[in-house]
Amino acid sequence: MRARRWWTAAILLTLLGGGNAYALTLDEALAIAKSRALALEDPRINRVGVQGQIAEAWSAALPQLAGEIGYQRAFKASKIFFPNPETGDYMALKMQQDNTVQADLTLNQPLLTFGRIAAGLRGAYAAQRATAHQAANTDRAVELETLRRFWSVLLAHDVVQARQLSLSISDSSLARATRMRDVGLLSDYDVLRVNVQSMNQRPPLREAENQRQLAELALKEWLGVSLDTAFRCEGDFDDFTLQIDSTGGAERILARDDLEALRDLNEMQRSIYVIYRNARWPTLGGQVKYSWTWQNDQWGIQPRNNLSAVYGGLGLSIPIWTGGYYRGRAQQQKAEWLRADLNVRKAERGARLQYESALRSYGAALESEAAARTTVDAATQARTIAETKFAQGQLTPLEMDAALLDELVARVALANAKFGRLMATAEARMAAGHAPFTR
Repeated sequence: MRARRWWTAAILLTLLGGGNAYALTLDEALAIAKSRALALEDPRINRVGVQGQIAEAWSAALPQLAGEIGYQRAFKASKIFFPNPETGDYMALKMQQDNTVQADLTLNQPLLTFGRIAAGLRGAYAAQRATAHQAANTDRAVELETLRRFWSVLLAHDVVQARQLSLSISDSSLARATRMRDVGLLSDYDVLRVNVQSMNQRPPLREAENQRQLAELALKEWLGVSLDTAFRCEGDFDDFTLQIDSTGGAERILARDDLEALRDLNEMQRSIYVIYRNARWPTLGGQVKYSWTWQNDQWGIQPRNNLSAVYGGLGLSIPIWTGGYYRGRAQQQKAEWLRADLNVRKAERGARLQYESALRSYGAALESEAAARTTVDAATQARTIAETKFAQGQLTPLEMDAALLDELVARVALANAKFGRLMATAEARMAAGHAPFTR
């Protein structure tokens, strides 16, 4: 893990160092995203809160030690009145207690709480497990989004290249048609048609360049680097091969981290309900107390001013009437528990539907890619035939360029199909409970 952090830091220093555009690989993008993505901050913050819940739950089971110290000064001397047996009057005797210091140290230990402490511990550790599962699920979601944005940049780059080549072909065709018109081989109308075709290639190129810039900005924002950072995404769609692992079947789907997190949250809600349900029962606790008192008593009856004592005992706290408070809270928490259980059942059904839908989307993506490859093969063959006929003088330059443009359009469609197949595979892997990407 430490080596991975150093690797990520080195990549960031290279990216932010300026200079020529850095060749960013997918593995590097994933490493940066998992260290800087803001989506991962929520699980980290939740982990801190859960540690506090566990500490709070254990505090109810462990002994509680409390200390108290107080100081008191008598500004006016207290008096004790004694009856005079001879006269029947009362005579006053001053106590002369000027300063008093008292300190108490009390140790309380819960002994019997009718399952409330155990329920609190179960709920706290269930929350900890839920946080761990949520963190794992968020990590995979960050990975999936990184794949989407990285591959979107590659797709946009391929589209720009195709549009640039298309414009280059149209401009070359226009120059050739102009020369042929100058020697009387083409008419002004033919040149005008070629010029219109060339002008029609410019708006798609500008749109493709804009989409590429937007895709790069989206990736930079996701990675948490400066938006003026210069880098280029390294790789080609054919470099990434993903397979769907169906090992485990339905059991693997139901063991997904998002579902496990919901089950743990359900256990936490049930434990909270148990705490309030059992709150109406008595609580037995033990107590040990040490008390120390010092006073500057100048009265001669009690010359010892330093006193101490130790007490021990048991206490039974019995809630007799609370106006329905605990019963009402127990009902509210039971409703939360039942709602959490319902969420688990809904999520389990949704997971099966998501997996089946992802498989069908994956199948459709494979068919689209196969069809796009067939189209590219046909367009390539048509372009080869057109080149032969053009060399023999059987095709006009406009027809030759049309064959070239058809092949470029087919290759753009193939790039989109490859992107769709990769994303469908990654989503199907995630729906099956696996990491969306693996080498």
